[in-house]
Amino acid sequence: MASSELRLKLQRRREEEQASKISESLTGVRNFGYVQDDEMPDWVRLRVSEWMRSDSLPDSRINDEIEEQVNLWIEKFAHDADMGRRFYCRTGLLFFPWLDCEVGEDGWAQEVRAVIGNDLVIVSHDKTASVAFFQEEYEYFAFSEAR
Repeated sequence: MASSELRLKLQRRREEEQASKISESLTGVRNFGYVQDDEMPDWVRLRVSEWMRSDSLPDSRINDEIEEQVNLWIEKFAHDADMGRRFYCRTGLLFFPWLDCEVGEDGWAQEVRAVIGNDLVIVSHDKTASVAFFQEEYEYFAFSEAR
């Protein structure tokens, strides 16, 4: 077995454990399993790479001083961008890149951020819209796109 194959096999094994922990830790979020990058529209990958550039202009921003305000801002921004309650959330994992999940009405952002992290990319379940939230030094940036 080539070293690159072995490395990928070991990474997959580690990520299986991480994916299981993500699912178990999101107690207030209904989990419908993981989907692969090739199940996402190409425009999502392109937009996210544009949003991550340092010269990109966010659609919204908020100071990071009060954590609860950040969570409410994320939930409102996602709602206003028509994400709905069921959507795909990027995990940062290679083999389990997107979690198909359903959230409750309120309070989901805190739990998702605690488990997945502060940088979130969310795609609507019908795959026609996406939002992203990135933590910077003293604030958060939000971006949205609808197709």
